[in-house]
Amino acid sequence: MKSATSGMARDKQICRAPLWTGFTLVEVVVSLGMFAFAIVVVVGALVTAGRATGNDARRALAVNILHTCFRELDWVKAPGSPPSPTLGLVPLAWASTPVRLRLWFDADGSLVDSEKNAFFKADLTATRDSGAALGHLHGRIVWPVRHGMGGLAGDEELFTSLLLP
Repeated sequence: MKSATSGMARDKQICRAPLWTGFTLVEVVVSLGMFAFAIVVVVGALVTAGRATGNDARRALAVNILHTCFRELDWVKAPGSPPSPTLGLVPLAWASTPVRLRLWFDADGSLVDSEKNAFFKADLTATRDSGAALGHLHGRIVWPVRHGMGGLAGDEELFTSLLLP
């Protein structure tokens, strides 16, 4: 014969099952907080990566602009040469005293006629070596031209020599 208490104890154990199944309010709040923190971290990382990529693209464009300027000045190094094909540069008077040239470019790298429309400013200096038929070109490009145009500021410098006619 079974005792009456063992049956009652068993009934009490069955009745002690939790009334609610699922997450508590504390668990939900903690998980939402962790999710919000993760979103902020991911968005911040994407913004930082985007800025770095944008600045690298500007730096590459700036170097390309300087190379274009140097190439065009090489094409018009002889007196009486026609203007250069892309930038329309006229031949310089190569001398031992520096010849300075300032050019303005927009954010796409196209030549513009004033600082007002410019994003890049290129300063070029050309000198002739007094002892040889060499021309020395120094180029410096900076961006943005004016503060408040957005993006990170930067500058690049290049130097090259040309054999003059």
